[in-house]
This record gives sequence, C-alpha cells and structure tokens, in this order.
Amino acid sequence: MDVVLRYGSRSDAEALLPVFLDDPGARERLVPIFARHGDISVAERLMEASVEAGRLRDGVPTGVLHAVGYLGCESAERMLWDHVKGPHHDHHEAMDACLGLLHLSCQGLRTEIAEALERHVGSSLFPEFLPILATKTGDPAWLGRLVEWGEGGASTDCNGGLILGIAVHGDAARAEFTRLLWNPRWEAYGGGTGSDYWAYVGARVLGLGMQDLYAELVARLNSDLGSDDKQHCMETFTALLRHWVDRRWVGLRLAPDPDESGDALCNLLFEWSSPHEDDSLIGLAGRVLGHDDRLVAELYHLEETLRSEARHELELRVVTSR
Repeated sequence: MDVVLRYGSRSDAEALLPVFLDDPGARERLVPIFARHGDISVAERLMEASVEAGRLRDGVPTGVLHAVGYLGCESAERMLWDHVKGPHHDHHEAMDACLGLLHLSCQGLRTEIAEALERHVGSSLFPEFLPILATKTGDPAWLGRLVEWGEGGASTDCNGGLILGIAVHGDAARAEFTRLLWNPRWEAYGGGTGSDYWAYVGARVLGLGMQDLYAELVARLNSDLGSDDKQHCMETFTALLRHWVDRRWVGLRLAPDPDESGDALCNLLFEWSSPHEDDSLIGLAGRVLGHDDRLVAELYHLEETLRSEARHELELRVVTSR
C-alpha cells in the first residue's frame, strides 16, 4: 500500500475503491490512496457510501473526512464542520475533519470558526486541531493570538494544532514558526504528543528545507546557549530529521514533498569537510552532548537509513531511464 501511495495513479484509486467499500473498517490504510490519487468523483462516491444523515456511518475510518476535503468536495463542508463541533468530541474525528476543511473555502463557516476559536483561546486543553482553521476566519490577527496561546496557557499535550495553525499563515509566520521550533516551551521534539510530526509538517508548509534548519542548528550549537537549550535544539532537529528520512505523505496540498534527495541529505549532514576532524552532524552532536548520548546513536541509525535510501534512489533512476 505504501508503494501504491508513493507511485500509484488514478487507476489504482479506482480499482481499490470497491475493495475499501466492501469492508471500510478493515481497510483503513487504503484511504490516503484515494486522497492522493483520486479526484472529485472518488470523493463523491466516498461521501455517498460513507455518510448517512450528516455523520460517518459506523465502522467507517475517520480518514475519509480528511480525504473528501483534500479532494476539494465543497459539498462536504458543513458535514465536516459538524464533526469538528459535535457534542461528543472525538480526537481523530475532529482532527481529520479539520484537515479536510483546510482544503476547502469555508466561506460559509467563517463566523462559526471564529466563535469556536474565541471560546477556547487561552485554554490549556482544547480541540487540538481547531487552530489550523484560524486562517479561514480571514482575520490575520489570529497569527499573533495563536503564538501567544502556545506560549501561555496551552498544554504541550495538545499544541500540534497550534504549531500547524501558525505555519499555515504562510510567509508572515516564518519568523515566529522558526522561533518556536527552538523554544523549549513548545516541546517541538515531542513524539508522544505528536508535536514533532506537526512541526515537520509546518516546516514543509513554509518551505523550510533541511539546509535552512541545519544552518539554524549549527548557529545555535556554536553560540553561548546553555547546555539544556543546546540539548533541546538537538532533540528538535533529530525529531525533524527522523520525519524527513521517513518521507511519509502528509496529506496537505500546502506541504509538498521534500525535494532533497537522500544523497543530498547525506552530503549535507554526514560528510566530513576534511579527513582530520568529524565536523558532520554526528561530530557536532558528540561534542555538544557527549559521544555516548542516545541522540548520537540515533543519528548513526538515521545516517545508515539515509545512505540506504540514496542507493534505492540511484537504482530507481537507473531502472526508469532504461
């Protein structure tokens, strides 16, 4: 399924749709294929088979909400919003509905989205992905308010939506987003909370490449920051690199696939500039954290994975050029 997701086409989505509809609950992993390779007709058939009386049918995976929005099905707008604001909040249901709405105009929902944000702004716990819809209100002041919210009362247990919500403000958010990545208050390295993943997606949305992020990291590690802050910077960069290596499809049109090849990343991060001193990412991490630190061990693993990916990329180029 991962291969089809990466390299498939519309014909794959068409062939797999009846297979999914035969048993949606057991075939959840097919849904991203419909989003990436489908079209509006696929979205309409998903809607027809999966929704009844404005709600997902029992047993239908919530990813369908994301998919129909991603495919631009404007007729799904009200149904998606009802899944966000419903009385019985379900995290995954609301998350996928918000991600779907991010791809729609939401012209008729501006007031309702703004009112929902006003009810929760400043709270510690809140519907985590509601903040990604702040841009749909048409009010640019929400950028500063989301930053203030994340640095104030918001719990790091549910700040992934704030991180992405800031990023989708575009170029105006670039400086604030870069600052939050390295700010320990945001815990952008958090794998258990998902903050690391949404920080990665946010970086993609803003077009921040590994070269940009690595230059930021090197500057911070060579500065007079304290050891705890440097540890945090390494944690965050390693978490971002982990997702870069994984290259998972994120399902956001605002976040195109990274264009750095595995070979380019190896050259950037893991090559020595001379045979006399390890000034690579691993050497830098070893000097800052100690060579026995667990992050150094993880970086060795990520290097090995990237070098394997680089070999596969070369093989693929050779095969497809014949």
